[in-house]
Amino acid sequence: MNGQWSEWVDIDRACATGGVFGDYGIYEIRLFIPKTDMPATVFRFVGVDTSGLIYIGRSGFRSRGRGRTVANRLREWITQQHSGANTYSKAVSILDRSPTLADRKLQVRAMFVPDEQIAAAEAEALAEYFAIHAELPPCNSSNAGRFHEQ
Repeated sequence: MNGQWSEWVDIDRACATGGVFGDYGIYEIRLFIPKTDMPATVFRFVGVDTSGLIYIGRSGFRSRGRGRTVANRLREWITQQHSGANTYSKAVSILDRSPTLADRKLQVRAMFVPDEQIAAAEAEALAEYFAIHAELPPCNSSNAGRFHEQ
């Protein structure tokens, strides 16, 4: 990947219209525990993800001109107009009962890249995660067809 990741920020802040997340690229969403000032620990099929990552996704493309920026995709997440958000929504009542996860926030970071690199950057991030944990992040589709083995 040819970009730099932004800092992690609360998802509500990242959704702000006109902010830095109003560009195009890929993004990651994680569970963050304010009390410990650390990401949540997410147990995976293989190992433990101490980064708290629950989703890897991408924006639309500048060239298509539909405004599907990272911020727009995050607004879709918050309003549950996003498949990953629907998965997360189904888990909320269970997460709320967990002593360690009940007080959590969603945070996001993004990497802004040219249109021609967006799909490949997402595929690479998914493939890297899969290579470590033998599965995709919990809120990504279980269909691993969006990336290829590297």
